[in-house]
Amino acid sequence: MYIDKVYEDLEKIVDSSKIFKNEPMKKYTSFKIGGNADILVNAETIEDINNILNYASKNNVPLYIIGNGSNILVKDKGIRGIVLKICIDKLEIYKKEEKAIINVGAGVKLAKLAQELYKKEIAGFEFASRNSWYYRRSS
Repeated sequence: MYIDKVYEDLEKIVDSSKIFKNEPMKKYTSFKIGGNADILVNAETIEDINNILNYASKNNVPLYIIGNGSNILVKDKGIRGIVLKICIDKLEIYKKEEKAIINVGAGVKLAKLAQELYKKEIAGFEFASRNSWYYRRSS
């Protein structure tokens, strides 16, 4: 079966602990529905992403890229090919005077980002924070 071949090939370019065969997509969507993906890869680095993109392109394997699974629906029949889940959990916040520079990885959850900005007293992202009720009530 081609899934086994793709899995074996991927093990050569990505850590096998990041690769899942016949993976239930309901574990990765906010609606908790959907069939299985032939193969799901958790990409934790830019190198992982590049390796999977190159492999899929060169080998004509269907590729689907997801983030944290919100706002997607997966059919009960699942997904054929590779699902590349971006899991780059990088969050860097630099404050300089009245400005902030925020470097956010594609796998950072919105709630985590909002909480970190809230803790650092960086305004403008309150709508996404669990503490957003405070801002609405105190205004």
